[in-house]
Amino acid sequence: MTSWTVGAFQFDANTNRLHGRGGDVALEPKASALLAYFCEHPGRNIGRDELLQAVWHGQLVSDNSINRVIVLLRKALGDDKKVREYIATVPKVGYRFIARVSAIEHSPSASAPVSPPRRTAPALLAIAIAVATVLLWSGRFPSPPAPAVRSIVPLSRLAVTQSNGAQAHDGGALLYTAHDGQYDRIYQVSRPGDVPEPISAPGGDADFASWAHDDRFIVYQFFDGERCEFHLLERAQFGTGEVQVIYECISGSYSELALSLDDRTLYFLERPTPAAPYAAYALKLEGGTKRRLSQPVARGYGNHYLDVHPTRGSLLLLSDQRPGKTSVFEVDPASDSFSLLTVFEYGLDSAIWSHRDGYIVHPSRHPSYQLLETSLTSDQSRVVVSDSRRISSARRMRSSGQDYLFTSYLYNRDIELAQGSNAGLNSAVMDYLPALSHDARRLAFISKRAGYSQIWVRELASGRLRAIEPPDEGRRFHDLRWSADHGQLLANTNTGLLVYAIAEDRADLIHDVAFELPVYAVRWRDERTVSFSHYENGRWRAYEHRLDTGQNTALDARWAFSLAQGQRELLLDQSLVAFRDGRPVLELRRCADPVWRYQLRWYSDGQDLYCHAGDSPADVLRFDAQLNSTRLPGAVNRFEFFSVARGKIASTYVASSHSDIMRTGGSE
Repeated sequence: MTSWTVGAFQFDANTNRLHGRGGDVALEPKASALLAYFCEHPGRNIGRDELLQAVWHGQLVSDNSINRVIVLLRKALGDDKKVREYIATVPKVGYRFIARVSAIEHSPSASAPVSPPRRTAPALLAIAIAVATVLLWSGRFPSPPAPAVRSIVPLSRLAVTQSNGAQAHDGGALLYTAHDGQYDRIYQVSRPGDVPEPISAPGGDADFASWAHDDRFIVYQFFDGERCEFHLLERAQFGTGEVQVIYECISGSYSELALSLDDRTLYFLERPTPAAPYAAYALKLEGGTKRRLSQPVARGYGNHYLDVHPTRGSLLLLSDQRPGKTSVFEVDPASDSFSLLTVFEYGLDSAIWSHRDGYIVHPSRHPSYQLLETSLTSDQSRVVVSDSRRISSARRMRSSGQDYLFTSYLYNRDIELAQGSNAGLNSAVMDYLPALSHDARRLAFISKRAGYSQIWVRELASGRLRAIEPPDEGRRFHDLRWSADHGQLLANTNTGLLVYAIAEDRADLIHDVAFELPVYAVRWRDERTVSFSHYENGRWRAYEHRLDTGQNTALDARWAFSLAQGQRELLLDQSLVAFRDGRPVLELRRCADPVWRYQLRWYSDGQDLYCHAGDSPADVLRFDAQLNSTRLPGAVNRFEFFSVARGKIASTYVASSHSDIMRTGGSE
């Protein structure tokens, strides 16, 4: 049976839907599987071990993960009273499903629905997440009525990966970014079926194309490793290579560009150093004067995405005021003021003003398979579109007045063991952030094979592979580090630090540490202490955190980072000069930029120190105890994270990538 009457509800396990007097409730897949198992075994005491085998299929999960799904299911059933009506807790045993349950018989008939065809895993995942997201929509939008979920069609689907699409406001030419084998270039497709034409300046990477409102010109960002520039290109000059440099931007800043309604002012984001928070600026195209806009204090990643309102001209500005949460502000350049619109309980990479006033459009919670429209007055959301691939970079299509274009993508990263077997290690989706234990017997990594980020651990001798459930499914992982005794795994995430005790047959979450600012460069100092760095007040600051007491201790303000190397420790100052015992021992300028995506990209196997070579990031530089260096040519993939232990290297690479520009509405 797959359908039951459950107390006051009807439950369909095929669709993960729970129907009651208050309407439909969409359950996430794991909660639906748990409820189905309870319906199959009502009135019986069920232990946690049995649930692990039946619902989690033997995956290695913490008690917190089981508790989280129980809480979700109780909330969906309204079973939050002091006296339980559905799920009773049986002390020292587990749970018992105490509601009245009866199976719903489905007799076949001519009008009965035909069973759907078998779907691929990505399609099932997209459907499950789409249904879960519909739960957010309550139908309380004011007039005009909310449009239905839009269909999606390819606006441009080619053999190359395409991203950051931008269509002219007259509905004509489409621009997008694609790799030409050497650089990222901006291409134009004048009409569907035309051969794409590169229009950005040669000799460097170009991205973030934005049309003027009258379609006379575009602006985009250009960088070649040494220069960072904003280019203005007249539409009449497309393909000629003639561009106007309107601004020399700061290297390391990557910014969406947006023009004012009169096309006289360019709004952009910038940070003074590669790790400083982003802030919003306005640039007058005539005269080139630049000013910093009135905006919230830039903390952490900073004020990191903007969009111009299609009629008012005010800016939508995203700001991560606290780790893992995004605040949405409206900035009025005319009055030089700003105001808070709403706060999301998860991180947003992007958002734009909706076609409807009072709403914004944005990708759903990470990993994003939907485009949502959220009310700024009620915080209620509805699904605009759902895709089998991830969604990013939405833009309004002014020509239709109701549709959007966006990037639909699926990247597959794999892990490569240079000295070991890769058989059975990787999946068809993202496997990344490899971390070898110091004895080189275990490999931990992050995988999205369950549809969200999980920690996986492989025993390298036996090949055994097991999963560890995170406390929540929307969490993003930045780094993994094993303790020196190989018994604890430290994870740096977008909302703080997680520490797991890892045994042969289980993994327990023993510490969940939240911070006010994003955490960078996490390292173990000993089994009870970790080091990390914050970027605050315009500079780096190194700290220690005691896991047993929760106490933070700031190191001397001179130190930016702390890097343990076996029994030795390197302290790095603001100029990234390494000190040992108070004496300078090495200036690590030969290494590539050290801070990238919250990691300090220097690695230690307890004896030697490793980094990406600055002149060739696929090469690794190894520094011995005396800090003499040896080059390991082609040891890893460019800019990818790697891990090293006892001469073994685990790294990641892009196994495949697919990315298309899609639009809502329209027809094939």
